[in-house]
Amino acid sequence: MYHAGLYMGNGIVPTAVAFLFVAAVLTAAALILVKDSRRKHRRRRRRKRPAQRPDVRRQRRRAGHRAAAGRHAADSQRKEKTGRPQDRHVTDSQRKEKPCGPQGRQVTDTEKKAETEVTEEVQNVETPKKEEDRTEIEVRHVTMEFKREKDESTSIKELLIRTLKRQRSYEMFRVLDDVSFTVGKGEVVGIIGTNGSGKSTILKIISGALEPTKGEVLTDKNKIQLLTLGTGFDFELTGRENVYLNGAIIGYTKEYIDEKYEDIVKFAELEGFMEEKVRNYSSGMVSRLGFAIATVRDTPEILILDEVLSVGDMFFRQKSEKRIREMMHGGSTVLIVSHSTSVIRNNCTKAVWIEKGHLRAVGDPAEVCGAYEKMNQGG
Repeated sequence: MYHAGLYMGNGIVPTAVAFLFVAAVLTAAALILVKDSRRKHRRRRRRKRPAQRPDVRRQRRRAGHRAAAGRHAADSQRKEKTGRPQDRHVTDSQRKEKPCGPQGRQVTDTEKKAETEVTEEVQNVETPKKEEDRTEIEVRHVTMEFKREKDESTSIKELLIRTLKRQRSYEMFRVLDDVSFTVGKGEVVGIIGTNGSGKSTILKIISGALEPTKGEVLTDKNKIQLLTLGTGFDFELTGRENVYLNGAIIGYTKEYIDEKYEDIVKFAELEGFMEEKVRNYSSGMVSRLGFAIATVRDTPEILILDEVLSVGDMFFRQKSEKRIREMMHGGSTVLIVSHSTSVIRNNCTKAVWIEKGHLRAVGDPAEVCGAYEKMNQGG
């Protein structure tokens, strides 16, 4: 009794009772709102319910019968007047007796022979062979839109109440607007643009990670390797474990990773750090490890690099650019996203400029980068 009086004196029991009372009130209010919203929804459905659809098949059948009866009556009247029905067909014997040309005259044997010779000449003409299609990636009128809420809820309670009252509203945000370009086999294409222009979005669409709202991308997604900062990494695992995890995501076998493990560590310059957790790595170390894993193959067919060459120290950038040049000579197709125009000029054979979701220019890297720099200087 002493302890019970102590708890009541401290206010613990009244507080618990008040909390249970508030929870009961909120639960009852939520149930009332749910019932009210369901009742309103049923009323709206009754108002919008369309009228019963007529039997369309029966109407069509009756119309067909009426049309057939009308044609039969017309043939009967014509037969009564002329004594014979309308001649709608010509027999095969009549065609053989009177072979006629386009003007209604009889076709001679000479004309038949000339026509046969012309037909044979047309058939003997050889069709020109199409050149081998070297297009590796074709982006056709790609448009990407995301749905975002206009006024986001600040708490779970507010989110629940607005959902029950159907007061949540959304707006469509267009990231890419009718973007089209092609990438040939063996080309190194650089994509430039200011922040928020949709560069990373177009790379994810090409790799198959995102599905466009409109348009299409024609490519073999099994050949693509997408490399972005931290993609496929578990920051709670060690560097060694992430090598096998990221390699499995890319498509490497365990035997292949065992064979190339030392080369990966040596290229990433992470000797002595492979047993550390990746969460302790810097962004440059993560990018070096990811780049080494993605490019360990001799000649990957399609490699997509998202802001990889712009990080790390000067020596690693030189090594990565050298590896990119080696892949260029090996026939790989490379897509690079970078804010550095010098990287695009020195490594790319084509440049694509996307600005605020719109395609501004496609062509020679020097000309496109010059226009991009001029726009930034003017802004």
